[in-house]
Amino acid sequence: MLPDLERKLLRILYNYFAQHRHMPTMTELTVKTGKRDTEITAALRHMEQERYITWENSTGTQHVILLEGWERPSVHSRTPMETGRSNTPTTPPDNTEYWTNY
Repeated sequence: MLPDLERKLLRILYNYFAQHRHMPTMTELTVKTGKRDTEITAALRHMEQERYITWENSTGTQHVILLEGWERPSVHSRTPMETGRSNTPTTPPDNTEYWTNY
């Protein structure tokens, strides 16, 4: 699971690239995230280590390439017992399943 800043940056990069067909500048990222350049750079490096992006020339964000646009699902997915929900479907009373199960 990505920390909040990395998750936010991933969504910003994905959406910005989809709209503008180029990556945002560092100035635009600081405005959109409210974080400093050093924090954004550290977050981008962490995202690169986690293989969400590649960033070959670390001088500017125009060299960022997205490998994944969304956060990966958690490895520790919760089981139905942990959520308090049952796997077995419940049958509705008064024989309405004929009308609800096509």
